[in-house]
Amino acid sequence: MENAEKVFVFDQVYPLSAAAEQANQKKLNAFGLIAKLNPFKRPKDETVLLSKHVLRYEPFWQVLTTRSVDYSRELVYPVEIGNAYAKKIIINGEEYSIAEQGSKRTISLPAVEYSHRKIKYEDHLDGLSRDLKKGALANYISKYKVQEQTVLELPEAIVPQLRLPMLLQKIRQTLAAEVINAHEFQDDLITVEKVHLYYRPVFAFEYAWTTEDKVGVIEVDGLTGEVIENGQWFKEKLQAITTRDMLFEMGSELAGALVPGGGAAVKVIRIISE
Repeated sequence: MENAEKVFVFDQVYPLSAAAEQANQKKLNAFGLIAKLNPFKRPKDETVLLSKHVLRYEPFWQVLTTRSVDYSRELVYPVEIGNAYAKKIIINGEEYSIAEQGSKRTISLPAVEYSHRKIKYEDHLDGLSRDLKKGALANYISKYKVQEQTVLELPEAIVPQLRLPMLLQKIRQTLAAEVINAHEFQDDLITVEKVHLYYRPVFAFEYAWTTEDKVGVIEVDGLTGEVIENGQWFKEKLQAITTRDMLFEMGSELAGALVPGGGAAVKVIRIISE
């Protein structure tokens, strides 16, 4: 199988000049709703000044997994008997009595069903664990150009708060919550087919409200140009050149979550063995 783990960086669409112009138009809204609506202490154009700005790269995950389950369950099949004169049925030396209910005549045949089921899980999750607009992250992937990276040279890239072990745990919990009516499991595996880490460009402009000694942040999406008022300034950045394997934290914590011998190319999590 092709390596499931990949890192991508989006090509910037909006230039700094366009983003700065949009942010400047919204700078008075950088200090929250209360400040905006306060008739006595409202930020004014001459009292709100740009203090610093940055083009940062924010992470999000795309995951595709499959839970493959082999299981069995015991049940009784009602089998209709068409012969109105039959008194009993013998199958493989076993005698079955005929039950009558109205015009229906049936026997109850004990059986064991052996089934195989595949459950797909695909999702896009913000690497900073925020609630973003539904479909927004998938929309980035479908609309904008990306470059695959094996070495990430982005000093302004934000460190994901949703780390890979946490992500795998979330996947496991979601798939394990799927109800399967079984008496016995023969096998229950989660195969991680795709776990891609994307970095998208976001401009952040920090403004100082000089008369109130307050700061606020306006964000501008580097792909769509969308403006986010009352934004955030993130301090935890990668700061240095980082390899793909370092980003995916291929250490003992992750290895313990995978089937031994699976390696980096085939990610398999066994549910029923734990």
